[in-house]
Amino acid sequence: MIQTSLGERFEKFLEFENNGKVLTFHYQYRNMLVWPFIRNVVWNGVYKITFGENAGLLDSSAQNMEKSRLLRYKWLQFFKIGTNPLFSCKQTDILYLYHVMGNVKDENGHYYNRIYDDFAALHKSTAIIESAPLFRHFYPKKYKTYEADAIEIICAFHEKLAPLGRQDRDMIERFLAYLKQDFPYTLPDSYYHIIRIELERYAKNMRLIYGYYRRLFMKVSPKLVFLAQACDGSHMACKVKALRDLGIPSAEIQHGLICSDHFAYNYSQAIAESDEYRAYLPDHFLTFGRFWEQSVRLPVHKVVLGSANFNKNFDMRDQDDTAAAGELADKSILILPSILETYKELIEYLYDRLPDRKLLIKVHPTKRDQYEVFKGMENDRIRVYINENINYFFSRASTVIGDDSTALYEAAALGKRVMIWDTPYSGYIHREIGNWFQDKEELVKLLQSDHADTAAQIRPEDIFARDSKERYRAFIAEYVSGKDRKR
Repeated sequence: MIQTSLGERFEKFLEFENNGKVLTFHYQYRNMLVWPFIRNVVWNGVYKITFGENAGLLDSSAQNMEKSRLLRYKWLQFFKIGTNPLFSCKQTDILYLYHVMGNVKDENGHYYNRIYDDFAALHKSTAIIESAPLFRHFYPKKYKTYEADAIEIICAFHEKLAPLGRQDRDMIERFLAYLKQDFPYTLPDSYYHIIRIELERYAKNMRLIYGYYRRLFMKVSPKLVFLAQACDGSHMACKVKALRDLGIPSAEIQHGLICSDHFAYNYSQAIAESDEYRAYLPDHFLTFGRFWEQSVRLPVHKVVLGSANFNKNFDMRDQDDTAAAGELADKSILILPSILETYKELIEYLYDRLPDRKLLIKVHPTKRDQYEVFKGMENDRIRVYINENINYFFSRASTVIGDDSTALYEAAALGKRVMIWDTPYSGYIHREIGNWFQDKEELVKLLQSDHADTAAQIRPEDIFARDSKERYRAFIAEYVSGKDRKR
C-alpha cells in the first residue's frame, strides 16, 4: 500500500540524512547550517512524488506575492506600530510565537487558539505574537495579540530585491549537485527549482530574521518561549537559534498528529548526536500524552502536558448527558475531510444511503477553498463548518469519520464510534484507533451494523493526559514563579 511505501521511503530518507554529509553545508551568515532550513522542503518532494503534485506543504507565504500586490496589500503591518512586537511588546516571563492556524471561534464569538490560549491564561506575565498566511489575522481575539507581519513583509521585499552573495551561491550549487547525485529519490527538475528558491530565500533573509528576533528577545527578555512547529526547522530554526545563542529556553507544544513517519519529529542518529544541529531545535517538546512521546525519535527533551482544549470535552459531555442530546448525537455523523473529491463523493453517498442521519462536515481551518465547495452542498441534513472549535461537535455526533485528523483520537478517547478511511493519507493514524474501512460501501455496512467496538485499544488517558493545566503550571514553575494568576 502507498502508506507502507511512504514509511519505507521515510526510513530511506533518514538513512540518507544519517551519513552526515548534510551537516557539512553552511550559509555564510553566522556559519548557520543549511539542513535545518531545507530539510522539510526536501522531504516534501518525496511526499509529492508519492501522493501527487498537489499534496504536501502549501505555500501561502508573503514571499510568493508579486511585488505590486505586496505594495497595495491593505494589511501592510509595517505601519501598524501598535501590533508590531518590537515596538509594543513589554517585558514578559512567557512568550508565545505562533500562527493563526489554531484559531477557532469560541462560544462568545472571540477567536481562541485551541493550542495555547488555555495555558496562556494561567500566567499573568504572558505575551502572544502570531503570524498569518498572507496576513489574514482573525479578530476579535480573546487575549492581546501582537503581529509578526512587519518582519515578514520586509523579508518578502528583500528576497525579491537583494542580490545573492557569491559564497552562498556557490554553496547552493554544491548542495543541489550533492542532492542530485546522492539523494535516494529522483525529484523532477521543477522541484529542484523550488529547493533552489528556498535556499536563496534564507540566504538573503537570514540576517534580517535572526537580527529582528534577537533584538525582540533581548527587549522582551522572556524566561521561556513557546514556538509553533519548532521541530520542523524552516523559518523557526532561525528563531530557535537566536534563543539558543541568548541562552533562553524554548519549547513546542504538540498541535496535531505525530508518528514514527512524521519528518518533523523523527531524526537520524547523526542528527540526534550533533550538538551543532541541536542548536536549531527547542529544548522541550510537550506532548498530549504518554502514547505520543513513545511514537517519535526526537532528540529533544519530551514532557507529557496534555491538551487543556480537549479536556473541556469531558465537562461538555457531562453537561449534555441527556436523552435529547443522546438522540441528536445518534442521528448525526461528524466527517473530517482531507481530499475534496473523494470526500465529496462519500458525503453524497452517505446522504443517499442513510436518509435518517445528519452529516456534519468540519473542514480544516486552512482549507478555505474546500469549505466553499462543501458549503454548496448544504441542505436539510448536511451542515458545513470551518472556524468552530472541534469540541463543539463531539456532543452532537455519535460517529466520527476521517483519515488524517487528531480529532479522531479525541473522539476515540471520548468513547465515540470512530471510522477511519484506509487511504494514502491515513498513514499517520495508528492502527489501534477505531474501525477501518476500505470504501464507502463497507462504511455503510459498518454504520448499519450493531458492531460498536469504538474504544481505542490504548488507554484514553495515555492519548490525552487529564490534568493538563496542573502539568503546565509544574512545567513553567522551573522557569518562572510568583505570578501564577489568571490573566
